[in-house]
Amino acid sequence: MMKNIIIARQPIFDKAFKLSSYELLFRSLNASKHSDDQMTAQVIVSALMDIGLEKLSGGYKININVSESFLLNDLEIIHALPPEIVGIEILETVTVNDATIRACKTLKEKGFTLLLDDVVYAPHLNPLIDLADIIKVDLPRVSNLAEEVRKLRKFPAKLLAEKVETHEQFEQIKALNFDYAQGYFFSKPEILEGRKLPDSKMAILLALQKVLTAENISEIQHVIKQDISLSYRLVKYINSASFGFRQPVESMEQALALLGLNNIRRWLSILALATLGNQKSPELIKNGLIRAAFLESIAKTCRRRDSSNAFLLGMFSILDALLDMDMTQALHDLHLPTGVRDGLLDLNSAMGKNLAMCIALERAEWENVEDWLAQQKHLDFTSLNQHYIDAIIWADQQATTLR
Repeated sequence: MMKNIIIARQPIFDKAFKLSSYELLFRSLNASKHSDDQMTAQVIVSALMDIGLEKLSGGYKININVSESFLLNDLEIIHALPPEIVGIEILETVTVNDATIRACKTLKEKGFTLLLDDVVYAPHLNPLIDLADIIKVDLPRVSNLAEEVRKLRKFPAKLLAEKVETHEQFEQIKALNFDYAQGYFFSKPEILEGRKLPDSKMAILLALQKVLTAENISEIQHVIKQDISLSYRLVKYINSASFGFRQPVESMEQALALLGLNNIRRWLSILALATLGNQKSPELIKNGLIRAAFLESIAKTCRRRDSSNAFLLGMFSILDALLDMDMTQALHDLHLPTGVRDGLLDLNSAMGKNLAMCIALERAEWENVEDWLAQQKHLDFTSLNQHYIDAIIWADQQATTLR
C-alpha cells in the first residue's frame, strides 16, 4: 500500500508558540482521474496504518485531509482511526449539503476534532462552521484579515492561521488573537539591523569552529574540557537509549574513544546548535535533525562519498534562524566543508539542490520533489518516502533526548 506515496509533516503551534499538532500532507501517484480523491484517501489511511500513527505523530495529535468523496463514501475507514490522535480536516472543495453535514456530525459524535480548511467566510458555510472545532484561514487568500477574523469570531470554533511565513505575520495574527499558527515562520531568521551576538553564543560558535576543524580526538577533547556543561551534556546524551550502549559511558574520554572523530564531531555539532537554539521553538532543532538524517540517508543510497557532509548540510541549514542572521553572516567565521557552505548559500549548487528538494518536501511542493526525483537513478517515490519517515522518527527520538 505504501507504493508511490510520499508524506510531509507540517507543525502547528498554539498562541504561546508551543507545538500543538501536525498536519500530514500526502501525494499519491497512479490514481485514476475519475476517482482520484477517493483512491488517494484510501491509500493514505492504509499508509498511516502501515507506518504507525504513534510513530508519525511523535506524541502529538495529527490532522489528515479528507475530500468530499472520501467523506461520503469511506466513513468506516475514518472510524478505524483513533479520534484521540487524529483530527479530520475537511477540504475547502467539500460541498455544503445535507449529506456532508450528516457525515461531519457523525465524525463529531465519534469524538473527532473537526477542522475546516482554507475558509473564506460566506453565509452558506455556516452549517459546517457551526460544527467545526478549528477554522483554518489561509493568509494569502484573505484580502482583509481583521475583517475576516471579525466575521469568524461569531462562531465558537478556534482560529488557525496557515501559511504564516514571517515573524511579522506571526505578530499580526497574535494581535488578532488567533489560537494557532501553521507555516515556516519558526524556521526564518528574525533579522534586526545592528544586532550583535551575545558573548554566550559567540563562545559556543568558537567552540563549534574548533570542533569542526579538529584533526584528531585530542584536539576535540581539549575543546570540551574548556566547557564543563558541554562535557556533561555529551556524556548524558551518549548514555541515552538512542545510542544503545550496554554499559554506561562514565567519562568524556570514554565517549570520545567509543564514537571516533567523525561521529563526535556530528554529535557535538548537534549539541552546540541545540544550545544556540535554547530560546527558539524545539521544532526548529527537530527540523534540522530531520533534514540532516534525511539528506545523509539519500546520499548513502545514491552512493555519494559526501554522506557525512550531507548530514552537516541539513543540520546547519537552520543556523540563520538560530542566530537571527542571514546565512552569509551566520557562516562568516565558521569553517565548513566547501560543498556544505556552497549548499547553504546557493540552492542551485550540487549539494544545494538536495537541500532545496528537502525544503520542497517539507512544504508539500510536490512538483519540485518530482522534478528532483526524475534526475535520480537510485531513488523512487517509495524509497524517498521511507527515508523521510525514518528521518522523522529518528529526529523525534533525538529531540526528546536533547530536551
